[in-house]
Parts: sequence; C-alpha cells; structure tokens
Amino acid sequence: MTEKMTGTVLQESETSSSAASPLPGSPPPGYPKFAELMNVIPETTIFRRFGALNALNLLYLQAELIHIERDLRDTQISDHQSPEGYKSLYARNWYFLENSEQDGDKEQLQLVERASEKLEKYNTALVQQEKVLSMKSPTEFDKNFIRKFIASKEEGLNFALTGLDSEVWGLDNRPEDCAKDLVALRPRHDEDNFSKWMTRKGISTFFGLGGARFRKKSPIHGFVSYEESDLLRITYNITTILASALPIAAIAVLAYVQSMKAKLGIIAVFNIILSLCLTVMTTAKRTEVFAVAAAFSAVQVVFVQSGMNGAGDAN
Repeated sequence: MTEKMTGTVLQESETSSSAASPLPGSPPPGYPKFAELMNVIPETTIFRRFGALNALNLLYLQAELIHIERDLRDTQISDHQSPEGYKSLYARNWYFLENSEQDGDKEQLQLVERASEKLEKYNTALVQQEKVLSMKSPTEFDKNFIRKFIASKEEGLNFALTGLDSEVWGLDNRPEDCAKDLVALRPRHDEDNFSKWMTRKGISTFFGLGGARFRKKSPIHGFVSYEESDLLRITYNITTILASALPIAAIAVLAYVQSMKAKLGIIAVFNIILSLCLTVMTTAKRTEVFAVAAAFSAVQVVFVQSGMNGAGDAN
C-alpha cells in the first residue's frame, strides 16, 4: 500500500502514555517499529548504498586479482620451461595440472584455485555494485517523513532511533546532514509536476488547514495518511476535465470575437495555456508539446477560416 503523509500531522499526535506505549502485539519502538513502517509504506525503504565502501571493496579485490594474475602467468611460464616431471604439460593437459602434487609442486594449481575464488567474489561484487548504482534516489518528501518519524519521540510517540544510524536520513532540524548516497528500494513513480505538487505540497497544505481531523491516525506509525492512488485519481480527473474543456473554450471565445487581430491574440493565449498545461500536468516531452500545440493551432485556424468563409457566403 502506498501512503502519503506530512510532518504537520506530527503536531497533532497524541501525547498520552497510551500513545507512547506499544499496542498489544505491536512491535516495540525502535528498529521493529521502523521495520513495520517500511513494510506498510514501501517508499520509506531508504538505505545507504555505501558507495565508497563498495568501491573500496572492488579496488582491493581488483588489486588482489592483479597480483594473482601476475604470479600465475610467471608460474605458467616457469613450469612450461621446466624439465621436471610433467610441468611442461600443465599448460596443455588439465589432468597433469590437477595432479601436480606428484611433481612436488602445486603452486600453479593453488594460484588457479585462488584466482577462481577471488573472481567469484569480484564478479559478484561487480554485478551487485552495478545494480546498486542503477537504483534511484529517494524523494525529499520520503526522507523528510523518516526524519519526522525518527524525531517523533518529542511528540510522545517514542519511535526514535538513538544510535549513529539515526542520522543516516538527516536530523529533523538539520535535514542537510543526511547521507549523500541514499537509494530507494521502491522509488515513487515519475509523475507530472501537478501530481507531485498535489501528493506532496497539496496534501501538506490540506493537513495544515485542518484536513487531518477527517481521518484517523494509523496504528502502525501514528500519523494521518492518504492513499497516493486516491490523490492521483483526483489529478487525473482534473487533467481530463481541462483537456476536454480547453478546445471548447477556445472555439467558444473565437465564435464571439469579430476582430481578426483579437482572434489571433486569443489563439496565441490558448496555445500558451495548452503548452503550460502539457508541461505542468503531463509528462509530455518537448517534441510532443510542440506537436500538440501545432495541432491545436491548426484546429483554431480552421475554425476561424470556416467562420470567414461562412460570413463571405452570407454576404
């Protein structure tokens, strides 16, 4: 379930002793409560990717492999040129290399085995790091909610973490101190600007005006929440209404205006409005904005021309 919250609701949280104590069967404050929050709101599954440590691990593994590779190559050349036992056959026949103990020297075989072990670790770390680096960063909205959640002990909820890791997401009074390498396991969808405003700033404003009193607090995190899908449905309906009304409004205005200069001005104004709506309320690309604006202009021009032709025929 995807939920939206706002920090302003924290000011309305209950401060009684019953609110500070875990409910029967509910996880205790701290990591268990935090984990339950992440379970209920997957968008808050935000962690550090430890980019420097992962890179350091890869650098060390790479350095080890380079040394092993060099030693193995030197040993291969040395054994190939050696007259002892079957060493000269190690490069051509795995059987003799595998049974090199008979020649009293397993150095090359040991280096091969070491290389295999290190390569497995290195390749695994390499693939994992590539996947981690491709993860998206969390939104400021979700980071801010986690900060409010951790600091909520001041509100009597007693959910806070107290270790060094409590500062990973920044502090409520110092959000800029958050780690710079945070990733979201379930990032929010890349919605249009209007939907982003509605689901983040808009709902915060609604709560600030007292909208929180119409809903109950969650027993999991103690805050008022709204389904993101409900908010997105509202933005979708608003966008649909505007998309339907804008062409009709343009034609209606053009029908009542007689001056050609005024009509051209109206066409320009409605085109600007359409372009702004496409930019703010959709995820349309620039080329798509130009294409729709051009088509919209063409429709208005055709209407104006048909009106002129009709007037000419009447005369």
